Amino acid sequence: MTEMTTPPFLRQGDTVGVIAPAYHAERHRWDVVLPLLHSWGFRVVEGKSLSLKDNLFSGSDAQRLEDLCAMMRNPDIKAVLCARGGYGTGRLLTELDNCIGSFGAKWLIGYSDISVLLTYWTQRLRQQCIHGPMPVNLQDTSPEQVQSWEYLRGILQGQMPVYSLPSSGYNRAGEAVATLTGGNLSVLHGLNGTPYQIWTDDHILFIEDVNENLYHLDRMMNSLRIGGQFHKLKGLLVGSMTGMKDGEPSFGKTACEIIREHVAKYDFPVVFDFPAGHGGANHPLVMGAITHFSVAETAVSIAQSCTGI
Repeated sequence: MTEMTTPPFLRQGDTVGVIAPAYHAERHRWDVVLPLLHSWGFRVVEGKSLSLKDNLFSGSDAQRLEDLCAMMRNPDIKAVLCARGGYGTGRLLTELDNCIGSFGAKWLIGYSDISVLLTYWTQRLRQQCIHGPMPVNLQDTSPEQVQSWEYLRGILQGQMPVYSLPSSGYNRAGEAVATLTGGNLSVLHGLNGTPYQIWTDDHILFIEDVNENLYHLDRMMNSLRIGGQFHKLKGLLVGSMTGMKDGEPSFGKTACEIIREHVAKYDFPVVFDFPAGHGGANHPLVMGAITHFSVAETAVSIAQSCTGI
């Protein structure tokens, strides 16, 4: 396997591109990021997709792909921030295969539906990228969200955070050092059985989700389990499981209980309630980074280094 590339960290005066590769992004939902990026000392280039609309998408598949590729080919742009997720990024994958030969190494940032690209970047491009906040999150001005953006700023400038959090009663103790992969569980599940299926062997897997029925969460976890995607896992990091929905009759288990049940027979360490995903905080994680994972009975420590294997 080829070595993972760490894109160059950003300096004052560098340029960040902003694009919308999925749902249509209304201007008031993304332009709030412009003053923030400027305050960090960065220039900003607005992608063409930000002003396009094709039904629920930010332009046609071809237009969104062209915008993404233009940003990745432009040597003056050092990072590409996705404005929002929603749905639609997966529609770009097969044509994206024809474009990547001319891509430069630069940071890609997003989450939710952008998990499609995060997986693609680490597996096809062998480049590290960031599961982290997007401009739509700036509607939330909570201290937790502000802290997430500060962590993102630090990563872009080469300062890797060390996350410490209290232990959850659902955690499973242990230690692991492995490459981090993952993203939104529903999106990753949708890639199974395709050439873009996520690789989990010898990795730490991060998952999060939002507004899913508990029975469907169970279905997805069951699919990953019987598909062998937990068999050689080194660790599991569970982020926000936001707005999970029960039915009538009740499924009878919480989201944490469902996940714990499906990984019960394995011995890798497991962390629940990491503040990333669709909750009040979305602390950034570098996908493709070597991750030091320490889970004790009283505390959890997660540290990353931007060197690959």
